[in-house]
Amino acid sequence: MESSASVTVRELRVDPSLQPRVGGVDVDHVRALEERPDSWPPLKVVRREGRYLLVDGFHRLEAAKTLGLESVRVEVVEVSPGTDLHELAFALNSTHGRPLSLTDRRAFAERIVRGQPRLADREIARRSGLAANTVGAIRERLKESAQIEQTTERVGQGGYLYRPRRETGELPDADPVEALGDFFSSRERRQQRRIARYLERLAVALEDHHRLKGWETNDDAVKACRAALDRERLAELAQELGAGAHNVLRVAVALGYDEAEG
Repeated sequence: MESSASVTVRELRVDPSLQPRVGGVDVDHVRALEERPDSWPPLKVVRREGRYLLVDGFHRLEAAKTLGLESVRVEVVEVSPGTDLHELAFALNSTHGRPLSLTDRRAFAERIVRGQPRLADREIARRSGLAANTVGAIRERLKESAQIEQTTERVGQGGYLYRPRRETGELPDADPVEALGDFFSSRERRQQRRIARYLERLAVALEDHHRLKGWETNDDAVKACRAALDRERLAELAQELGAGAHNVLRVAVALGYDEAEG
């Protein structure tokens, strides 16, 4: 529910982080508003700690200060204590007044990805007014720079939970039907099946590595690792890859792989 009131400018509290526009207040827009104060819609505020916190109307408030107005009309938005005020401010500012730019929408989407990495790209796109593939590109950039972690699940609109499709080069998930079959077999048999299924999944991931963008040759992979990892981690990775590859190769040979032909 919303209630209307007239409050003094001094009563309004401003949190700059709630301003959804990356460039902040636009001086030209403020000047345009100064020409027609009677046409302003009420500013939107929420009650916080006994004060009115502004969530919509940053430009109108600046214009009011410039004009020397003592009071302004506001609408008090009733929200629950756990409401994300950044999302509220973005939603309110995106429906009227000076349009939010693509940069503003990208910044808002990035904020959501950082804070809620499990939220689906389509849901973030719906909230930010972007295309889902644009949100996906933002997510990939944050993952590549290690600013967010890879998540195995996504939450869609209405809280729907699902697993996104496996990315190229990523170890495939175990087959749930096979896992169910393990429940009815002996302990030794279950362990044998886990090993076999793991090697099958590993083979799929290794086979599709050539589809990873930027990995045309082995030198490309070496350059990528050297660019992304420090010396200590490079040395550890070399040992881990070497030992793991050696063991897998020995299994492959025992299963019938011909090194001369391979």
